[in-house]
Amino acid sequence: MLALLAALALASNTDRATLTEGVTSLQAPGALPGPMVATGGSSFVILTAGGAPLFVGASAGSGRVIAGGHESFLGADNLRSAGNARFFGNSLAWLARRPLKGLTVGELGLGGIRRFVENAGGTALQLNPATFAAQLKQCQVVCLNQGALDGNIPAQQAVLRFVKAGNGLIVVGPAWGWQQTQPGKDLRKDHSGNRIITSFGIAFADGTVDGPYSPAGAQSPLLTTESAMAALRTGQLTPNDVTTATATVQRALSVMPTSSHGLRNEITKLTKGEGTAAGPSRKSPITTKMPFSRLLATLQSRDFAALSPEKVRAYPSSADFPGAVPKGAGRVTRSIRLDTAVPEWNATGLYAAPGEVITIKIPDSARIAGLAVRIGSHTDELWHLGKWERFPAVSSRTLLRGPVTKVASPFGGTIFLDVPSGCKLGVISVEIANAVPALRFVLGETTNAEWQADLKKPTAPWVELEGKTVALSVPRWAVENLSDPTALMTYWDEVFAASRRLYAAPARPRKERYCVDRQISAGYMHSGYPIMTGDDVAVTFCDLAKLRGQGHTWGFYHELGHNFQQSAWTFDGTGEVTCNLLSLYGSEVLNGITLAEYGKAHPAVKYQTRQKRLQEYLAQGAPFSRWKSDPFLALTMYIQLREAFGWEPYKQVFAEYEALPQAQQPRTEQEQHDQWMTRMSRATKSNLGPFFRAWGVPVSAPAVDGLKDLPAWMPRDWPVK
Repeated sequence: MLALLAALALASNTDRATLTEGVTSLQAPGALPGPMVATGGSSFVILTAGGAPLFVGASAGSGRVIAGGHESFLGADNLRSAGNARFFGNSLAWLARRPLKGLTVGELGLGGIRRFVENAGGTALQLNPATFAAQLKQCQVVCLNQGALDGNIPAQQAVLRFVKAGNGLIVVGPAWGWQQTQPGKDLRKDHSGNRIITSFGIAFADGTVDGPYSPAGAQSPLLTTESAMAALRTGQLTPNDVTTATATVQRALSVMPTSSHGLRNEITKLTKGEGTAAGPSRKSPITTKMPFSRLLATLQSRDFAALSPEKVRAYPSSADFPGAVPKGAGRVTRSIRLDTAVPEWNATGLYAAPGEVITIKIPDSARIAGLAVRIGSHTDELWHLGKWERFPAVSSRTLLRGPVTKVASPFGGTIFLDVPSGCKLGVISVEIANAVPALRFVLGETTNAEWQADLKKPTAPWVELEGKTVALSVPRWAVENLSDPTALMTYWDEVFAASRRLYAAPARPRKERYCVDRQISAGYMHSGYPIMTGDDVAVTFCDLAKLRGQGHTWGFYHELGHNFQQSAWTFDGTGEVTCNLLSLYGSEVLNGITLAEYGKAHPAVKYQTRQKRLQEYLAQGAPFSRWKSDPFLALTMYIQLREAFGWEPYKQVFAEYEALPQAQQPRTEQEQHDQWMTRMSRATKSNLGPFFRAWGVPVSAPAVDGLKDLPAWMPRDWPVK
């Protein structure tokens, strides 16, 4: 295997060596970079992050190009870092084939580079899209933000001519960030960075990568598309190498032109030996041992997005997930009353059958309002996971740009009308045709009798249960024994009300949403919109006896707690802690669990377990690094405050933060510690300085000194060292 990889790799890469000379790592605190693509040939990987390309380069005729996954690496503050400064300096010199002194560097959307260029003896020229082509004549290198030339075709063409004439180009930015701000646009066709650089064998890909950001592993042939594909063909790679090579080709297929039918045909042929023609399912998942099936899925996903609705067909495994529409279910046309004051997902009680076209009609006045139709509540994408128990991407969203829009999904799914925040259309009527009726209960609108009658009808495989403030997306089989949805959704509204009381949070214009899925993208459950969880708890969502009981709700409360967290009072190490305050509070007020019975809510918070963990921690000298890495250890500190002072101080302090002007928000981690300690001390009328210090949480001397007017406090059962 080593011989194979050596044969695929270049004997040496002087360009990479030149660019990374003196560079051990880059810094970009708080940034979330995206991955890059290098196909091979004249393109190559320069720096990596999390085993994926972070910066890539290419020769382009007599010119040169570098592209990277985030603009923050070239921000003014980060260019003060030795690694960033050295890499950027190396890059400018390599692109221009000359020293920096006397160099003219044009920039658009990257103003942070100007001081660096000028300090190096060069000239920084701010480019103007209106006079772009003329200004290029003054430059040897141009630095662009990834979307700086979106929609400006003449300027994009001018950059291509500029590079091919022997000049240099740097383009940076995270593609995922561009996609979030450009709904409905295509990363390949509309992203100006990709429109410029894909012809050189490099590209911006969707997704994110983790640090460290360094040259380590950049020489691996498995990170360039051509070499990775060649290695996969041999069938001789280790499992880890198969994963790396497959991910490399997947990234390329998702963004690079696929005009070569040869590659598609080859991948399709190679999947036959993997036995996955029907697509992934729980019984027959697609794993990393099936690289060509994974690559084919990438191509298929691209195809689905490009097909006209009339050409969409049901995907083979759609009957397995999201599920088949019953044969007896009819197709209906309904007029939906849409209140556009409610942003994001608005349920319709309708379902799109796999491969069938639905038609949406909106008033002419709504054409430019940014309304969209979403098919499917399962928005988690699984491309990065080692095993797929369903197709990795089954939900779609289509903007309603005209009075009539036709859409179709190969997987089918619940139909939602997606409304942008701040929409001012009021209440409008939206007609949806050729849809399947889906069970939908709305608290205060649907009666239990109506629900029970609907349960007897053949309807779609997914159900919407809505309270006033919470909505649930669950499979039809999970509600077969649900006779009293009114009581169920009243409970879920109580959960949300308890969350608001604890965190002193304002009302929200849309409902909080939970969604059950066959497989989710991360963890056992995860927060967000919607909150996602596996189908092993689908019935529990709808079982009021369990929900009102003990030991079933910790995770449900935990993820909702995440959705209420604020950075001002959730400092480093408490991301999995302050959300658990709701797990504790909810267990008390909704499930009747007392302080002495906390172990019934979660075994990790049983009193004896907490004390043992604390004693071990103190015996180690209370290292804050461990406190930050052990959520249940840190939670013990919060529990001690609740035991002594109740929940009111928490509510008071959260309300203070909610009302805090932006200028008074903590800006550093030290300020976060100090403010939290000070505010909790004032709320409890106790000096908590000794308590925080005993726990090893760093608080400043001035902050502790400011509490001298209050009596010092420690828990009565504090362990003796």
